[in-house]
Amino acid sequence: MNFKTIIFLSALLLVNFYGMTQVRVKVWSDEFNYSGLPDTNLWGYDVGAGGWGNNESQYYTDHRWLNARAESGKLIIEARKENFEDCEYTSARLVTRNKGDWKYGRIEVSARLPHGRGTWPAIWMLPTDWVYGSWVKSGEIDIMEYVGSDPGIVHGTIHTQAYNHIIGTQKTDTFYVPDAETNFHLYAIEWTEEKIDFFVDDEKYFSFYNEHTGYTTWPFDQRFHLLLNIAVGGSWGGQQGIDPDIWPQKMWVDYVRVFQNIPFEEIHIEGPCCLQAGQANAVFEIQDIEGAIFHWTVPEGATIESGQGTHKIKVTWGNDEENVKCEVIHPHAGGIYSKEVFIALAPVYSRYDLTNFAIQDTEGWTITANPPNQVNIFKQDTLMQLNYSIFPNAGKPYLEYTFPTIVDMSQHPHLNVFLKTFNKSGTAATKIELFDSRKRFTDVDPGFSILPLQLSGEIQAFHFDFTNHWNTNLPFPNSKVDSNCISGLRIYLDTPGSECPCFDSLWISRIEISKENYLGISNRQSEPFIRFYPNPFRQTLYIKSSKNFPDHFYIFDLTGREVFHTIINQPVNLLSLDFLNPGVYLGVLKNSRYRQYIIKQ
Repeated sequence: MNFKTIIFLSALLLVNFYGMTQVRVKVWSDEFNYSGLPDTNLWGYDVGAGGWGNNESQYYTDHRWLNARAESGKLIIEARKENFEDCEYTSARLVTRNKGDWKYGRIEVSARLPHGRGTWPAIWMLPTDWVYGSWVKSGEIDIMEYVGSDPGIVHGTIHTQAYNHIIGTQKTDTFYVPDAETNFHLYAIEWTEEKIDFFVDDEKYFSFYNEHTGYTTWPFDQRFHLLLNIAVGGSWGGQQGIDPDIWPQKMWVDYVRVFQNIPFEEIHIEGPCCLQAGQANAVFEIQDIEGAIFHWTVPEGATIESGQGTHKIKVTWGNDEENVKCEVIHPHAGGIYSKEVFIALAPVYSRYDLTNFAIQDTEGWTITANPPNQVNIFKQDTLMQLNYSIFPNAGKPYLEYTFPTIVDMSQHPHLNVFLKTFNKSGTAATKIELFDSRKRFTDVDPGFSILPLQLSGEIQAFHFDFTNHWNTNLPFPNSKVDSNCISGLRIYLDTPGSECPCFDSLWISRIEISKENYLGISNRQSEPFIRFYPNPFRQTLYIKSSKNFPDHFYIFDLTGREVFHTIINQPVNLLSLDFLNPGVYLGVLKNSRYRQYIIKQ
């Protein structure tokens, strides 16, 4: 076994805090360094007419280049005079809902505003989840509003149930920006648990404070998203009418950036865990910490092609397995903070062992079992032996194996397990999951299960294909396991549906990964199986089947006389058979053409 095919990932924090616990990190941004429609990964659209009760004259369009586009490094939102869907004007209202949603932070937009009577551009925020009810109970944050009939006056406003313009109690202030229509200015808020501060070009002009009297005054403890738009006319923007001769009008946006404070210990390097020798364009990045200086170090033979001094670099790799290191120098902390990640060379073999008990012992294996469950492991000759006692309703015991180094399974998605069992109780089953370096588990339940463990006493091969099974639910919902950085596996033991404890042994010969299914067998979990258990039984018999529903189940005594008949309709069926006399019987599933002798104790 050549472990140059294996990868290892680690993160090291050299603590030199000097009182610094949090840093401001850019968590979302669009710099508009592209051409065409706004990035659909970042922006969606609100579509329709009327302005949602504001009596506006435009129709907000959807994915229409004339109304919203990126060009020359800027976002352009364009309001146009044209007939569209029974409206005289068109425009766009871009939203980050479910693409960028935040609770607290600094939200900033660099923009140049349109001009003229009837224009009403806005940079603002609405709740994503509407926890406290419809508008205005769940709140609104107007980072910047501007009406063309009142040039140079920028408004910052808060709306809540207690403070809103409908009842004349809105909390608001203004800032004079005489060249707002000809030059770019930075419009921003800084939002914490206690207050929201409003800024123009980093000059604070308005603050709204949390009164701690409930959601009617402070609904701003929930997620909000950003909106950018130009309205035409409406209850405020059209108070002095609409100039018909000024169109089209544009709002230019240079960038949008969102920052949040996070603990420094959560800072980490993202990038590949392993690379091919000589591989180009490998990207490594660390969170973009505001005000920090970044210094990267790569091993001899590797070259930083671009990005030195920034939070992201592009590297051409060399021939060695070594560390990539980033030193973060923060002027306000008075110290240097270091993060490292170890990079290994990518696998070169078509398959290789993760464990082989002919040449290694049981190091790296741990057991988790709730009492009264028990699992013991030890090496027996060339095998690892598991002796287990599993009790119903006591949870699933499991064995966890941490690989000596992290494994790249992106090109080796096939897991092969070689094991044997006598499975005398006929109830034991096992399930296998993989996890990556961040302890994200493959979500393949009920797949990749061996049901039941085979009663043969001979080594058998089991094959599992993880090619399309990298999704995970725990502990990171809707994310994916990093197939480049698989750090271990779990083997769960269970007695599914059994009322009786299971006492048995299991022997593992080796576990390996491969590029292809060279074993020539299908995934074991996809094979139909039928099981009658426990066997022998006392009063209750379970029938587990993955085949035909409904099915007829018969019991015959040894003279061939039918003593019981029922129809099963579920994968697991419970039958009360306490009326049977002790003895040996034949159980038959008619449609599945399956029969098995059962013993009533």
